[in-house]
Amino acid sequence: MAIEGPLAELGISDVLQLLELAHKTGVLSIRADRLSDEAIIHFSRGAIVFAVRRRSTRRLGQLLIRAGHLTQRELDRALEIQHAEPTRRLAEILLEMGSVGEDELERQLRFQMEETIYELMAWTDGYFKFEERAEIAEQRLLARVRVDSLLMEGSRRIDEWGRLESRVPGPESVPALSPTADRDASPLELRPEEWEVLAELDGARDVRQLAADLGRSEFEVGKVVYGLVSTGLVTITEQRTHYTEQQLRAARDQVESLLGSGRANEAQKLATELEGSYPERVELAILAGRTLLAQNRTRAAAEAFARAAALDPRSPEAHYRLGFAAIRTGELDRAARAWDNYVLLSQNGDSRQLVKGALDAVRTLSQVLERAVD
Repeated sequence: MAIEGPLAELGISDVLQLLELAHKTGVLSIRADRLSDEAIIHFSRGAIVFAVRRRSTRRLGQLLIRAGHLTQRELDRALEIQHAEPTRRLAEILLEMGSVGEDELERQLRFQMEETIYELMAWTDGYFKFEERAEIAEQRLLARVRVDSLLMEGSRRIDEWGRLESRVPGPESVPALSPTADRDASPLELRPEEWEVLAELDGARDVRQLAADLGRSEFEVGKVVYGLVSTGLVTITEQRTHYTEQQLRAARDQVESLLGSGRANEAQKLATELEGSYPERVELAILAGRTLLAQNRTRAAAEAFARAAALDPRSPEAHYRLGFAAIRTGELDRAARAWDNYVLLSQNGDSRQLVKGALDAVRTLSQVLERAVD
């Protein structure tokens, strides 16, 4: 029997507590139309064993690489296995490969789940639905999180975000170095975590993306940014725009129309704005790359396609386009790696044959260049 209803009548904290007390096993789905977002949470006998948001920028593989526990080559191999066996979870594959220890995997999985729940607790409108599924209990569970251990910390964060909002309106806030920050010649006395965040500021990524890139929580990065804003070192340049899915589709269609009519500059400006508002959306990174190519900004386009491939290493289109962009910038090895991934992932026979031919040509050219250097 399903349990469902609007969040306005039964808040997320209440739903989580209900499922914990009833020792439920199954899947809770939550949809927030206003935020154009949704989340999935798996329960096993009342404990949370999996939680993810569609718009989340946290990826297990990138967290492990950032922490120094995994190489890109190992991650690529694990993703190849997952592509061949889609029902298997990445964590189980990495553990079986011996690439990462169980303790570190559990730590990162717990971090992902906890941060997801903390973010969901701020949702006040939307719709939830829970469906019992006994088979979840039969899967190998690498990490379990008790609901009662999350609720107090989640409430504290919501309260403290209210204080931070005077200077950092939310995770969509984009921090940048203040134009007047270098006028004071006195030495800076910052904590290590402040230096870490300060070094990452580029005026383009918002708090949410900075947190994902640093492998930290949005709340922690938000607090650091608040302190830096208070000292005058940093300013908030803008607040990302939220689109409904319908508005987002219309904006993407507008970019396509601008590209089709040869108005590359306007297309690139709009595509960059869309990607900035939704840095976790693979299709928008690809769209931004296409507009940059239309401006003959090949290297910038290659980086946009590389962002898309990093967001979803299983996206054939991202690897396909990255390969061709890398060829244009003369990065033969990068192109070969991207096309190798494309051949593994693609189901398009004609395009696979085209790329295989290009791969053979690239490798032949690389061998000729090596012999010429020798």
